[in-house]
Amino acid sequence: MNDKQTINPSWLKIAKLVPSLGIFASAILGDAFAHHVSVGGASADAGPINTVSPETIDKGRWSVGVRTQIINYDSFSDTELENFASAGVEEVHNTNAAYVASFALEYGVTDDLSVGLIAPYVLRYGIREGELENGIPEAHGLGDVRGFGDLTLTAKYRVFNHEENPFSLALLAGLQIPTGETNKLADDGNRFETEFQPGSGSWNPIFGVAAGRPVGPISVNGNVSYTLATEGAQNTNLGDNLAYNIGVSYRIGKGAHTHDDGAFERHQALDLVLELNGEWQERERIGAAFDENSGGTQLFIAPGLRYVSTQGWNSHVSVGFPIQEDLNGIQNDSDVRISFGVGASF
Repeated sequence: MNDKQTINPSWLKIAKLVPSLGIFASAILGDAFAHHVSVGGASADAGPINTVSPETIDKGRWSVGVRTQIINYDSFSDTELENFASAGVEEVHNTNAAYVASFALEYGVTDDLSVGLIAPYVLRYGIREGELENGIPEAHGLGDVRGFGDLTLTAKYRVFNHEENPFSLALLAGLQIPTGETNKLADDGNRFETEFQPGSGSWNPIFGVAAGRPVGPISVNGNVSYTLATEGAQNTNLGDNLAYNIGVSYRIGKGAHTHDDGAFERHQALDLVLELNGEWQERERIGAAFDENSGGTQLFIAPGLRYVSTQGWNSHVSVGFPIQEDLNGIQNDSDVRISFGVGASF
């Protein structure tokens, strides 16, 4: 290890202590539009919280984490739903809030390759719709949905690192496996549409790229990733998703670092994080018919904090506020998107 690394412990050393735990899945499975929510592991990576870091964990190391995400929507009133139905728009739905709690496990195959698994549990509350009953507009409460979502396999391969190059760069890949529940019933006894189900019923490949560079206590990271949706339950294709993120972090404290003699030290640290998290979502289609009230673009600004302990565990919280929403048709806007979690490695 050179003197520069000793004097200025890099974010990479922290990433090796508290690794990514599949954080990139929370970006590339974004799907935050209308009734969908991000699915990802607890962020334990140094630097950003929602943005993907290019750093990987050491060979032979494991990491575990739990992450919870809450999305609160700008709900439609019953009167608004009835007015939509009166205007001939009967496919408009409302969701009050959505929650996802996910468990993540990751393993370092080599120093430059890590693989992971993410298992989510999904809850959606306050699902309602407006319909015409014998020519009279009515708002119907359909109830809530809860259940296990689709498992996601993840992989991150670091092409080169910032210690030997101007910045770090990693290739991202993943596969969403249709293990989630797709047969949940509404209060009226009918099956919920696939967009409300915990699972999709489809095999969805994911690919992307992440880059980053630490400069003293500041770390800058960015990523772009794409989820290719296929047809799943009830002949429904939920639509492709493009996620784009950038995050800037400032570290207060030393965190963990290794000396020239190989001695390893842990210190407390606090990361101040500011991110821009954006998504484009393709329109949903059932068979050959597109849902005009689905898809669009959103951009969130998300300040956050991460605490790194001397015992090797860490915790984080991030609060995202929409600064731009261009949704197709009539959909719930997002009020706020909150994520928090804990993680550790061994």
